[in-house]
Amino acid sequence: MKVTERFVDIEGHRLACLAVNEHLAQPGEPAVVFIHGVLASVNFWRAALPADYRDNRPWYALSLPAHSPSTVPADFHPDQVDDDWFYRIMNGALEQLLQGRKAIVVGHSTGGFVALNLAIQHSPLLAGLVSIAGFHRGQWGGVEGLLVKLAAQGQWGRPLFAANIAIARHSRYVQKTFASLLARDRNAFLRHPMSQTMLDNIRADTRAQDARALYCLFNGISRLEIGHRLDAIRVPCHLFVGTHDPVVPASQSVLLADRVPSARTEVFWNVGHMPFMESTEQFGRALDRAITAITQQYKAAAAAA
Repeated sequence: MKVTERFVDIEGHRLACLAVNEHLAQPGEPAVVFIHGVLASVNFWRAALPADYRDNRPWYALSLPAHSPSTVPADFHPDQVDDDWFYRIMNGALEQLLQGRKAIVVGHSTGGFVALNLAIQHSPLLAGLVSIAGFHRGQWGGVEGLLVKLAAQGQWGRPLFAANIAIARHSRYVQKTFASLLARDRNAFLRHPMSQTMLDNIRADTRAQDARALYCLFNGISRLEIGHRLDAIRVPCHLFVGTHDPVVPASQSVLLADRVPSARTEVFWNVGHMPFMESTEQFGRALDRAITAITQQYKAAAAAA
């Protein structure tokens, strides 16, 4: 696996990127770009992807804003964060990263929202998307939902939000506990070797997180709602949904499957928010099928054009 670390700069935001196995890229095929969820980092995917794909295929990872090693401008404010802002930042980052190539965007959780939002706003770079536990509305359950609720309270909730981030930043035990709360079977998640590797890979980034920047992002996320615009999506869309996701309510997943035109839904039974570790084999097969299908559709459309 050959990894190159990069940064792109958009509206004062500096976003971290990984370019992996670029020498294996095939002409005429879209790039595959992975976007993590909140409180993870661009290094999340070093452990979350199937080993064969990770080591032997070309792919990219792009950071969410406000997640170390990415940085924010000094004037970053919660009021800036809405679906248009997410589009400008993430689409602009893709433009710089890929230099005009089309992309299949694979997003987890907030990364899934980013992928759906790019499609809704008709990003010219998007060939298709895979939303893994993605959402249309920034109202969640579980520990991440608690952080969103704290940030949504404004200034009085800010100290409690910052305290939770500080505790998680400095305690390996708390980091493991928080991560396990995303799974349906916490013990099985913690026993999985990928879980510990993932936590090790993001630990340095987690310890460097900027609580002020995360507060601004979470506050804005609490107001996101794109459900009424999902029928505008025109690119191939694959939805990966856990039946027991403690973060994204089942009602959101049902609405996504119902409203996204021609969406293909992969259901992970008895799985929570982390199918990478909770259902590793099914996730690997589903990911390969989705990326292959989108690539074939893209190439067929390009040939017809």
